Amino acid sequence: MTSDEQVRVETIGMRLGYLGLVPFILGAVIALLSEELASLAIQAFVLYSLAILSFMGGVHWGLALITGTRQSTRLLISVAPVIVAWICLITLAAPLTLAVLGGGFIAQWFIDRPLLAELPIPPWYLEMRPRLAYVVAGCHLFMLFRMMN
Repeated sequence: MTSDEQVRVETIGMRLGYLGLVPFILGAVIALLSEELASLAIQAFVLYSLAILSFMGGVHWGLALITGTRQSTRLLISVAPVIVAWICLITLAAPLTLAVLGGGFIAQWFIDRPLLAELPIPPWYLEMRPRLAYVVAGCHLFMLFRMMN
């Protein structure tokens, strides 16, 4: 990959990563500012959270297909977030589901960090991921407090 291609991939990757925060932040702001839309904002927030957490786990499915190391571990890690999130969604009260999903983003980063360190992952991605995880977890905490008021 040329230097120009690397810069383009980094730019697109970072933009998409940070744009992915918009539904989390927007959901939290709407839930705060509008009593009429709070329920819809919380529902949309939880569904988006489930989708993104599943996406984060799915990274490991792709890595299992192209790497020769830890393939079984990567496959298990790839499906665990969506299974846990789905079980929470259908069995737990909404506040507990929010807490588990928010914690899931932090847990996913702590699981990913050592596994990704073994691979030639670009530094920009490794720097961006914890920022995203902490902002998303913070939005979950905000929504959790909003639901409890």
